[in-house]
This record gives sequence, C-alpha cells and structure tokens, in this order.
Amino acid sequence: MTFASFLIGLIAGIILTGILVWKLMPKLMLTVRKSKLGFSETISSIEEQATKHGWAVPKIYNLQKTLQEAGHEDMTQVQIISLCQPDHAYRVLQNDENKKIAGIMPCRIGVYTDAKGDVYLTKMNVKLMSKMFGSTVAKVMSSVADEEKWILQDVVEH
Repeated sequence: MTFASFLIGLIAGIILTGILVWKLMPKLMLTVRKSKLGFSETISSIEEQATKHGWAVPKIYNLQKTLQEAGHEDMTQVQIISLCQPDHAYRVLQNDENKKIAGIMPCRIGVYTDAKGDVYLTKMNVKLMSKMFGSTVAKVMSSVADEEKWILQDVVEH
C-alpha cells in the first residue's frame, strides 16, 4: 500500500463520515411521536402532567395564529409548549460557563396536526444532546430526558 492510496482512503473516509453525519443528524436530534389524543387534549395533558411533575409551563406559543395573522391562511394547528423545571434550570445556569446553553432553554415540545388531521409531538432529543456536554449539563439533561418520558407517557403512542 502506498502513501497515496492511504491518503486517498483517509480523505474518502472523512468525506463519507461527513456526509453521513450531515444526513443523519437531523433525524437523530429531533424526535417525532404520534399523539393518541386530539390536538387540544394533547396540549392540556402535557401542561397538566408537566405541572404534576414539578415543571412550569411559562408559555404556549400559537404559531398557527401568528402565521395566519401574517396572512398565511393555509395552516394546520401548530403550537409550541415551553417547559421549565426550575431546579434543573438553576443547577445549569448558576455557573457562568453553562449559560451558553441558555439559547436552548427552556425545553420545548411542538404539537402539530398534519394535513390528514393526525396529531404529532416533536422535540429535541435531549438524551442524545446530553452526551455533547460535560459535567452538570449532561447530568441535568439526562434527568430532563427521563422526566419528559413521564410527562409524555399518557400522550404518545407506544
């Protein structure tokens, strides 16, 4: 094997890895699950279960309404539920080094209907994201992932 063959193989491997990461990351970073409830019931259940498990629901964004007010009438229902667990947030944000992740806080769950009327939930794959961070952030995000399962267990199809 010559050095040129090795170099070509190495470069091809790097390019192939880059392409795979580029194609697979969106599918890995987001999770989409079908709801077994109607749209309003899904929103209500998530809000109720979150509160029951010690989470706050500081805001629910009605994206459909916002887009319709901007002149886009052909929208199905889309809402974003912001969820915050104050103890988890404090554990992360008390350290200045960790404040860089404030841009992905609080947790958000998107709820939408498709053209057929089916209801879906979409959210960041917090368990996978936790592996990208170290120390406190990883521990807290791992706990968040577990608690999200409890909050969503009565909503999503299994």
